[in-house]
Amino acid sequence: MFGRQGQTGPLRILTATLAMAFLGSVLCGRAFSVLAAQASVPSATFEPVSVRSAGLNGAGAALVGDAGAVFTNPASLATLRYIGIEGAYRALPAAGRVFNGALALRIRQFHLALGGALLDHGTDPANFPVPGLPPGTEFRERLGMGSVVYRFGIIALGGTLKYVRTNADTAEQKALSSDAGLTIAIFDILAFAFSIQNLGGNWRGESALEMPRLSRFGFTMNYVDPQESFRLLSTLELQWPEGRSSRFVLGVEGGVVLRGVGILGRGAYGSRPEGTEASKFTVGGSIAITRMSLDYAYQPNDARGERTHRFGLRLTL
Repeated sequence: MFGRQGQTGPLRILTATLAMAFLGSVLCGRAFSVLAAQASVPSATFEPVSVRSAGLNGAGAALVGDAGAVFTNPASLATLRYIGIEGAYRALPAAGRVFNGALALRIRQFHLALGGALLDHGTDPANFPVPGLPPGTEFRERLGMGSVVYRFGIIALGGTLKYVRTNADTAEQKALSSDAGLTIAIFDILAFAFSIQNLGGNWRGESALEMPRLSRFGFTMNYVDPQESFRLLSTLELQWPEGRSSRFVLGVEGGVVLRGVGILGRGAYGSRPEGTEASKFTVGGSIAITRMSLDYAYQPNDARGERTHRFGLRLTL
């Protein structure tokens, strides 16, 4: 009697272990088959990375001098004086979260920059960009990019190489693409900019990830000297997403900075991206402390239909 129980205990443990391993392999296999079978666009390719840009409804092509320009138009890094650092955070539903960061450095007429983003989509498959994944799947996206910019006079040309990887548990898909940009900046007064994101789509032909092209034209105007106490800026951006209707964004930013400390507000109206219920209006603001800015942006409805609060920090030297 005791001998049977002694044999049954290890046998049950072994059976349970094998069953769990089999179930895990089935779920992983299902996740891989779903991930491989469905073409999808990584959220990292359209998620507003710069909190300042998010407050302006995604406009960013002609926002010059911030490290976050690496995500929208590398050429707009060209007015950065020495070093730029930027970071951002956003919470997603079901314990999801987004972390972004960028670092830019000027070396004579060149600017070098690195950028990255981590999107953890949480625990609810209803929030995943790829439908059909089983409950309990951990879905994450990672974006890494590097840019080189050359400036001659008021003209700057820039290029970016970007890498995206999506993971559903151990199943993964990868994408490789590039961006290019042109910026004409006249001192700190105005800037014209044009950029193309995801040139050539996904260079990895075997991948199910799609990298749709996005072309931007932007114009930014400072109505007062941004080195003075009062600040007032407007930006206009036209966007042409591949396979979708074009859209425009009109935004304004203004405030007061006294002895290096101040507060800025911003807001924008933009036509709704085709196929989404995203809000047409966004608002945001910054607290400026010498060369550092604490940023915030709010959107009542994003492309996922979620209310968004974004927090960021910028430092320029």
